[in-house]
Amino acid sequence: MCVATLSVSACQENKAVQGKDDAAQYVSLLTTNKYPKYDIIPKLEKKDIGVLLKQAGNNDIIENYPIPALSAAAYGPQKVGMIILYTVESIRQQKPAGVSNRPFITDTTAPQRKVELKEVVELYTSWWDKHKDKTAAELKNISPLEGSPFKW
Repeated sequence: MCVATLSVSACQENKAVQGKDDAAQYVSLLTTNKYPKYDIIPKLEKKDIGVLLKQAGNNDIIENYPIPALSAAAYGPQKVGMIILYTVESIRQQKPAGVSNRPFITDTTAPQRKVELKEVVELYTSWWDKHKDKTAAELKNISPLEGSPFKW
């Protein structure tokens, strides 16, 4: 009986993880704080950016989110919206392992200052509204952060 319970539980968990490459399912896993901890960014594409950006302003704090493949550090709780923007940036730059070794934006003029989500969401939504009809290759060369002091 114990084995049957474990199998059903593992199967249900596996279904949630399998769906993470779908943008809506990925957003759902993030917003419910059920993304597999320490997993990498899912395989999403340019076509998924619009779905992702709908949650870019989400200030909910989560502990379960994809970590940068280049990092061994745990960065603690993060805002859903910042993880969404990190994912969008990874898609834009075509870097499935992540765009930097940390899942948040820094201000190059004041590196110790914590950049607020509201400061960068508008940059990304404006960028998408203006460039969503461009190819993935073109988007790679058009940064939403261009002209700002922010970087990943």
